[in-house]
Amino acid sequence: MKPMRITRTDKSGKPFNIGISCAEDLSSLCEMYRMFSPKPASQGLPPEDPEICHSWVKKLFEIGENLLAWRGDTVIGHAALIPDREGRSGEFVIFVDQDHRNLGVGTELTRLTLEKSKQLGLDSVWLTVSVTNFIAIKLYRKLGFEYCDRDNYERVMTIRLRLIEPTGH
Repeated sequence: MKPMRITRTDKSGKPFNIGISCAEDLSSLCEMYRMFSPKPASQGLPPEDPEICHSWVKKLFEIGENLLAWRGDTVIGHAALIPDREGRSGEFVIFVDQDHRNLGVGTELTRLTLEKSKQLGLDSVWLTVSVTNFIAIKLYRKLGFEYCDRDNYERVMTIRLRLIEPTGH
């Protein structure tokens, strides 16, 4: 049984679906990455070599929560949340097909991933973004991510999902 998908409308007025992925989605997602541009987009991801890319996607499906955006039967976006071993924090990665960027698809994937993170009981989510990816940085800051580390090439950003409970006396 396929997981539930919700319908959203992008900035151009066209509908797309978004939801948790399942094992049957692996080949459709690999097809998105086969056509993805530029490769690699960030930190060597997505991998350029199709076999390495398939292994990378398969590993993400094994270790994390994966959310996809579809237009019809075509995957147009992928977000993954990889919880740490203690289940306190998670790393967030996201890629949107080049023909569907700047339409709100990434925003919806990010929001849904943050909702899933809260359901999983995570305290925080973090990501790494290129210093030149101004559109993504603007989105992350709008959703509440803050800088926690900087260098000349990339920024680490984090968002706290739950307030730390005060200790009783």
